[in-house]
Amino acid sequence: MFSRSTGVKPERGGAEVAPLPPNRLIFLSELIIITDMDLKQEPVITISDVSFDYRSGDSVSRGVSSVGLTIMRGEFVVLLGRNGSGKSTLAKLLNGFLLPDRGSIEVLGINTADDDKIFELRSKVGMVFQNPDNQMVASIIEDDLAFGPENLGVPADEIRRRVDRALEIVGMTEYALRTPNKLSGGQKQRVAIAAVLAMEPEILILDESTAMLDPKGRGEVLETIRRLNREEGITVILITHYMDETTEADRIVVMDDGRILQMGVPHQIFSDRALIERAGLELPVATKAAHLLREKGLKIPAVLTDEELAEAVCRLS
Repeated sequence: MFSRSTGVKPERGGAEVAPLPPNRLIFLSELIIITDMDLKQEPVITISDVSFDYRSGDSVSRGVSSVGLTIMRGEFVVLLGRNGSGKSTLAKLLNGFLLPDRGSIEVLGINTADDDKIFELRSKVGMVFQNPDNQMVASIIEDDLAFGPENLGVPADEIRRRVDRALEIVGMTEYALRTPNKLSGGQKQRVAIAAVLAMEPEILILDESTAMLDPKGRGEVLETIRRLNREEGITVILITHYMDETTEADRIVVMDDGRILQMGVPHQIFSDRALIERAGLELPVATKAAHLLREKGLKIPAVLTDEELAEAVCRLS
């Protein structure tokens, strides 16, 4: 799992070696240097020139066209684009729900077109959809979480451990024996995420998972997603229409008409107003406010979050 990095080897004659930065380890037997960044240099998804069209009789509509993308382990990637841009199609291709018409997709070393490994693929790549009610299969929450592992033949004691841990991670332990029908929208979506976590996936794909939630519910789900990425090391792919949900991503992929228009860090993407207009997107609220203040002559830097905007305004005085 660990990648090799070209570290500084001591030269003969006792030349002094520069001290190592924090968060580095050395295995002296091979002088392998491992960093936090190295862990994100391992590709977990490789999309190679992929195209897919939807067909109904003689009618053909584009899903995605000539898409190429590599996602690294532990990345938090956001797919952005207007309706029909290809985001959800790409997500379904990653999980093997759809198969490419052209090109190939490899996820955790598995070709998504390999029928013999489709169940292994779907146990490693969890998907959470817009409506959590569509993903619930049991009348008791802990039974709902146990459903997936039971179908994989996981032993009962291991299922118990997975269910308890998944509920703890999403902050829903006290609701284990309750019915989903009495939960709020945000709580239901957290249970849906927990049900996916019980499968112990390495990749989590969320397709408009906050679209039906109020601001409080959205906040609960987003905090859960961020914690899973930071603390559990799960690779996260988030599809959303809410620009404010993108600001903490490692990378944003902007799509339109089935193609990738641009990729980059949030500051890079949202500083390109021509790109945002072309893709039919909006700026995050704080970014838009900062732009309006600059038009009024105030020296406000480019910002992404409310906190950054408040700090910039305070500096004016």
